[in-house]
Amino acid sequence: MNGPANTLRSAHRLAYGLGLVLCLGTPGLIAGLLKSGAVPPGNEVPEGIFQQIGYLFTGLVFLTAAWVWWRSVRTLRTFKVLSEARRPTVILREGLLYASILETSSLCGLVYWILVGDHAARHVWGFILLTPILYLALMPRYDRWAKALER
Repeated sequence: MNGPANTLRSAHRLAYGLGLVLCLGTPGLIAGLLKSGAVPPGNEVPEGIFQQIGYLFTGLVFLTAAWVWWRSVRTLRTFKVLSEARRPTVILREGLLYASILETSSLCGLVYWILVGDHAARHVWGFILLTPILYLALMPRYDRWAKALER
């Protein structure tokens, strides 16, 4: 493997690995806090304003996912015009940015737990589990970065 491709692959491995640690670690930490009782469940019933908050959180999670998808498409489209020296940095930056933005889902789950607790536990866990799922689905794999250089 030649030098630039090896550098890009290493940058992608690092970005993907750090993003995965973040997107698995935060939900894991939140799950541990909820299961241990360190964060007590809320008592509100998910009706009225609390149901609306749940809808707001759902929309926010899908908005962040759409933004990450849009940004990755845009970044891949302009990847070829970047200087060879900047490309590994862009891959690392984008991977960590996507992971950080997608953390919103886990945080929404934590806040919803504090509000409604066991009354809407499946929604809370859905928010928490969406973080790693969205990261795995939306973070461009190495072959997409390499293909972006061919266009």
